[in-house]
Amino acid sequence: MKARLIVVSICAALVAAGVFVPAAVNAVFNLLDLALGWMGPFLAVTIVSALVGVLFILAFPHVSWQAGIVNVKGRIKYNLLGIRIFQDHLPTVLKSTAGTLGWNFAYIGLNLLPMAVMAAPFMIVWFQLNALYAFDPLPEGARQLVQIELSAGTKPQEVQVAVPPGLELLRTVRRDDAAAPMLLLDLRAAGSGRHQITLSHGGEVVTKDVDVAERGQRLSRMRTSEPMARFFQAQDPIVWFGESVLPAASFVRAVSIDYPAKPLGFLDGGEISIMIWFVVVSLIVGFGLKGVFGVEI
Repeated sequence: MKARLIVVSICAALVAAGVFVPAAVNAVFNLLDLALGWMGPFLAVTIVSALVGVLFILAFPHVSWQAGIVNVKGRIKYNLLGIRIFQDHLPTVLKSTAGTLGWNFAYIGLNLLPMAVMAAPFMIVWFQLNALYAFDPLPEGARQLVQIELSAGTKPQEVQVAVPPGLELLRTVRRDDAAAPMLLLDLRAAGSGRHQITLSHGGEVVTKDVDVAERGQRLSRMRTSEPMARFFQAQDPIVWFGESVLPAASFVRAVSIDYPAKPLGFLDGGEISIMIWFVVVSLIVGFGLKGVFGVEI
């Protein structure tokens, strides 16, 4: 019980840190990137995923009912054996098939709770990998549309936009919708480096980084004052781990920019590729070590 409380507490602390003090989590992964980033995104993601697989198999027995899993797996094997031995006796086959299905549901249930406990901290790791390795900066000379969603009631005409020399503002579109006012900036990436778009309204100043040609340590596609809403809308899962979250009362709801996906080895790159490789590697390592640590999954 003590080990279980420790594991659950660690998982809860990691999630709380990711939501309430993301800068601390960023600092840890920035150091990890300094140690592994020179290998390239593919090897860095692979090593981190393998480490997560090791942590998974070490934590799993403390948040799962190991005896129950052993018992249920035995029941499944017993029913499968009945189907095999009495394959010519239809009532036994039907009974054993029903038993196999029923115990499989029980097996899934026994694994759902521990998976749910560990899913959130694993997602924190995935989001960090996205911020570090999922995207490339804009190519020099490329055109890019920046979408700025304003708070309800904010007049787009009253928002001042300042663009640094490294970016060329070609056109500004202002949509004065009382419920969902918006600004659209048509930009050209004129010079390499990290540039800042500046938005001003009513004494408040909001900035958004734009990386051109030269990649900073992290790339953020979105800066928002609504991190939870954007997360649950699946618009961008890394809103905590790129640029800082805006105040809830900000005149800006979100500033969004699309960066090209960064290739990940033989995969196309981007968030989905990192997620797939992260899950595959961590599961292979975890399942590969379950016999070594005597863990039932």
